[in-house]
Amino acid sequence: MQQKIYFISMTTENALSVLQRISSIFSRHRINIEQMNVFETANKGVSHFSLVLHSNDEKIQKVVRQLAKVIEVIDIQISNSMPITTEEATNKESLKVA
Repeated sequence: MQQKIYFISMTTENALSVLQRISSIFSRHRINIEQMNVFETANKGVSHFSLVLHSNDEKIQKVVRQLAKVIEVIDIQISNSMPITTEEATNKESLKVA
């Protein structure tokens, strides 16, 4: 299966342990969160998550369906996906070894 880079944006209620529930869903599907930014929006009590992930279409669709079931999640958008080239995968592996 072709690995891609996914950019996911989520809006959630700012409630206790939302981050833990969201990260556990990715963990169960063995998807590593490469980058995550979380900030409170202009609406008090509402947070925005920006996630960068490496995965495939099938896993991402399953994760999005499970994230939608979390009560505090208001909105989920997959902004973009880009294929990972062989060169990028090789560079990533060499960075881990160094």
